[in-house]
Parts: sequence; C-alpha cells; structure tokens
Amino acid sequence: METKILIADDHSIVKMGLTAILNKMRIQNIDTVNSIEELKAQISISNYTHLILDIIMPDGNSLELIDYINSKYPSLSILVHSMQPVEVYGKIANKYNIHSYLHKGASESEIFYQLELFVKNKPLYLKKKLDESINPFSTLALRELEILHYLLNGYRTKEIATSLGLKMNTVSTIKSNIFEKVKADSFTHLLQLAHVYQINY
Repeated sequence: METKILIADDHSIVKMGLTAILNKMRIQNIDTVNSIEELKAQISISNYTHLILDIIMPDGNSLELIDYINSKYPSLSILVHSMQPVEVYGKIANKYNIHSYLHKGASESEIFYQLELFVKNKPLYLKKKLDESINPFSTLALRELEILHYLLNGYRTKEIATSLGLKMNTVSTIKSNIFEKVKADSFTHLLQLAHVYQINY
C-alpha cells in the first residue's frame, strides 16, 4: 500500500517543515488538518497509513482520541509530537500503545531519522527512552498535563474550569495533585521546575 500521511497540527510552520522533510523521502501523499474536529472528519474519508499528531490542539487534547482511532483504524501507525520532553508524555503514550514520539525541538537530522523509522514502520520504542525518576512531570496523568498547560500560561482556576467545561472544585483538586506530584510548594516553584525540566508552555 502506498504511504499516505495525515499531519494534525495547528501551526502552519510545523506542518510545512514536516511536509518538506517527508517530501525529501519521496513521500508526496500528505494531507494536513488544524484541529481535532478536522482530524475526525478527514480521517474518516481517506485511507491513511500514518498519522502525525500534535498533542495540544486548539479544541482539546488529541490523546483523548487515541482509543477511538486505534479501535476504528487498527492498522494506522501513529506518531505523537510535542514541545515537551519525551519523559513527560512517554508514560501516557505507552498507555495508548503509541511507540513513536517526536520532540519538536529536535535537530533536523534527528527529525529526519525518526520520521524515516516511522514511515518504515520501525518506530523508536518509548520504553527504551524513559526514566520516570528523572522528570517529576512524567508522573502526571493526561488531564493533569492539560491543566498544567493552562496553569503555566497564567490561567486562573475559574478560567481553566470554563475553558475545559469542568467544575471549579475539580480543577482545584487536580491543581493540588499536580503540585503534590511534582513537589512544588508554590506557583513560583512550579514555574522554576517547569524551566528546569524544559516544560514548554
């Protein structure tokens, strides 16, 4: 079957860069989408072999779709990419049986190498790259990572609750869990830890 790739990312420059690298591999059959809603619509109308998926999209967290995608399109190979270190999302990616992870800050040669493995269905297995003891943010669950993103961008509890359709006490509880798991005793400390462990927001 001819390789056909769908790239889901809301940043045009990222899509252009990935497309250019894939073109160098003589892969021309590439489509792009900007949101989770567009992804759900596009993936249903074409027979893709590979999906490159940004984790944080404008309309939600794309990892929440993985169970649906895996059940409906079991032969689809999935690579997730993010600005966060592999340790942060690696545990969750393994949970969803995703074995390819691409860091957006990687060098061009590293991106080329990982994409080449991915399109050849020889993914880099995340379990070989993880060491949870190194990065405390690797202990966070998917919802906690989502709320962490909002926290680091200066959102208050009420604003986070409104954005995610959650109750304020639910957000407050999750915030407390985040602080406890990463051992931050203040918001300033949380920001410092995010900087030390290269958490991008």
